[in-house]
Amino acid sequence: MSDERRARDRRSVILLFLSFFLAVQLHWGFAVLGLWIILLGQLEHRGVLDRWGATRVLGAILMIRTRRGQRALERLARPRRMWRWFGELSLWTCGAAMFVIILLLVLSIASALIFGVPKSDIPPSQLILIPGVNPIIPFWWPVLAIIGALVIHEYGHALQARAHGMRVRAFGLLMLGPLPLGAFAEPEGKELFEAPRRERMRMFAAGPAVNIYAALFTWLLIGALATQFAATDPGVHAPAIIEGAPADEAGLEPWEIITHFNGTAVTNPEELSAELAEHFAGDNVSLMVLSNPDSNGDRSLRMINVTLADRHEYYLEQNLSEADIDSYGIEKGDAFLGVSGMAGGTAGLDRITGPLASNYDQPWYIDGLAMLIQPIRIISAPIEHEGQIMDVHEQEYLETEGWLGDALGPEVMLALITGLFWFVWMNLGLGFANLIPMIPFDGGHLMKDGLQSTGELINRFSKNPHPLKVEPVVRRISSLSSLFLLIALMLLMFAQYL
Repeated sequence: MSDERRARDRRSVILLFLSFFLAVQLHWGFAVLGLWIILLGQLEHRGVLDRWGATRVLGAILMIRTRRGQRALERLARPRRMWRWFGELSLWTCGAAMFVIILLLVLSIASALIFGVPKSDIPPSQLILIPGVNPIIPFWWPVLAIIGALVIHEYGHALQARAHGMRVRAFGLLMLGPLPLGAFAEPEGKELFEAPRRERMRMFAAGPAVNIYAALFTWLLIGALATQFAATDPGVHAPAIIEGAPADEAGLEPWEIITHFNGTAVTNPEELSAELAEHFAGDNVSLMVLSNPDSNGDRSLRMINVTLADRHEYYLEQNLSEADIDSYGIEKGDAFLGVSGMAGGTAGLDRITGPLASNYDQPWYIDGLAMLIQPIRIISAPIEHEGQIMDVHEQEYLETEGWLGDALGPEVMLALITGLFWFVWMNLGLGFANLIPMIPFDGGHLMKDGLQSTGELINRFSKNPHPLKVEPVVRRISSLSSLFLLIALMLLMFAQYL
């Protein structure tokens, strides 16, 4: 046995022991990672990766190259002028997004330095945004979504490269075991870095911009599909009932549906609030309630009587001051039912579609702003609902209507919306993550070229202008800022566990 093989075997044994130790202490994924690295090492040593046209990167990442897709790329890139205009739009879009990202990073770092990072009970596994490893991210839909997001991201880069005359050597995928970590379009390096700076910046901006545009378009598609749903039983539900409040004492349960208030039908929270406003503390009212589904999925209808309490007194008991209560417009004797988070039957979908929901009624300028930020707002949905896009109870309230809804049924329609939701989620995550102004992300390259342009402009007005002065300064600033951001992001993520 050769010394090289012995050394390789020793490294494999040490890696295997270390990975299984970390698997026992932290997460089983470390064991899988260790076995994957050993497998890649064996395939590399035996020449299998060379035959596949693949390369091992950083020990654990498999880089698979292919020339497939070149013909499709050439056909798509033919309207070059259109793609150049698209590249310019992408550059402005990414510039605006990077400004927001940098502002949020600076504010987060400043807040951490001034106020510190509060301790968190969130398990470290939730910081790893890998489907199946992170407990709030399921496996199949996110995996399919991230593959799609990676493909269109790299095609965006490739289309801009071809639109500006740069050749694309190969497409590729970065794999960590069965999970896709990233994709790439590999342009000719010499052509890329000798291209005019504006064209190169368009190429770097195109990938994240395509992800952002795809997320917005997909969210609009979700809004269109949401029109095929209606509430199975029109009414109002509350996910939480305040303990000891009138509704609790009368026997109302969370997620039960209130269909009538004193004989008047109520289909949304505004109607129920309007009915409550007509009554006072001490009034006795009746509620018609649909129970939660039984083991057969059936709901039963019952009537409960409720003696309303005093909202003013309730808030005083919550240690609010008179001034705070007055600022809410609450007066003594106002009726208090004791339910929290009242919502209508389509609330789960309405929360995703936002300004596209049928019951959304805001001025046009608020509507326009909401159209831009709503796809970003829904990112928190899986975090709030344990990996689901809405609560399970909210899914039970929905039925389909319309020609498409009737043809596919609620289960298929909800599955379709779930898949599209994760496509939005992954595209936004990939797009914004790539705009972090740090090498090797696209945002890092954009920042470097932007600094180069700014430096050259300043250099022209200096006393001793020289074009060679700018490049080493920009390179150093870019490297140091990338290192600083990497350290700052690591501290923001892990300082809460120290």
